[in-house]
Amino acid sequence: MTQPRPRPSVDELLASFGEEELSIQALFKFCYVPAGRLSFLKELAVPEEWGARDFALLKYLAVHMHLAIAQGAFVWNEEQLVMSAGRLTTKAGAPIYLGISPNTQPDGNPWVVNWVGERPSTPKLPAPPNVGPWPALQPGAEIVVACEFEHPERRVQLPNMDAAPVVAKMNAISGAVSWALHRGLAARQLHSAGHGWFVPVYLSSREDLLATPDFVVPLLVQEADGRTRYVVRSQLTAHNAYAPARAMVERGEQLPGWLLSSWEEAAEQQASEDED
Repeated sequence: MTQPRPRPSVDELLASFGEEELSIQALFKFCYVPAGRLSFLKELAVPEEWGARDFALLKYLAVHMHLAIAQGAFVWNEEQLVMSAGRLTTKAGAPIYLGISPNTQPDGNPWVVNWVGERPSTPKLPAPPNVGPWPALQPGAEIVVACEFEHPERRVQLPNMDAAPVVAKMNAISGAVSWALHRGLAARQLHSAGHGWFVPVYLSSREDLLATPDFVVPLLVQEADGRTRYVVRSQLTAHNAYAPARAMVERGEQLPGWLLSSWEEAAEQQASEDED
């Protein structure tokens, strides 16, 4: 009789993700996600725009599968790991689950998503992992701008301010971040260093808070000596902030309006380019 393989520990499972942990690259190190399973997951779930090559959905799975293992939010079905697909639900509101089995291909990823559905054959249903809580934002906290302003390739681009002194650029970003925080426009994001935020930066116009901002900055929270500081070190286009922020909410429409607008614009532009 063939003896069943010993079940790996949580630490061994987490080690399979590598050092990036929450990235799509880490997900692919951990397991193979067949296109057919991914398509079926999209069919089951509430319809939404996941972007080119399902980038936002893969980011969502990368975050929630890692969190589920780290938090022990899974059950064993013989050699198969069963976990929730984050907080994704069917159109009728039922939770969706994933089955992940050892990969039989010796040169492939350690695991493979071999089942997607509503009713796993396990006596106990795993709960989705917990992504919070987040530290409350303090709109009056110090904002430290530590971006690159002089490097020809990595420098932060500010509209109509190329010739402005560095201090003026820092003050412009700091003021725009503070303005957005006072209006509750930040969106949560989770990275390997911990909990953070995406904040829209409006420098060209502040007429419409649902409009796509000039760019977005990841805000890192620092606590020291009883004081809170927010550090800005880089900038992103608004639609590139969507996938990490989408992984933090149950439904896409729970995201701030400016983030949804930028994602829709990017999807329309991609569709237009594909037609051409």
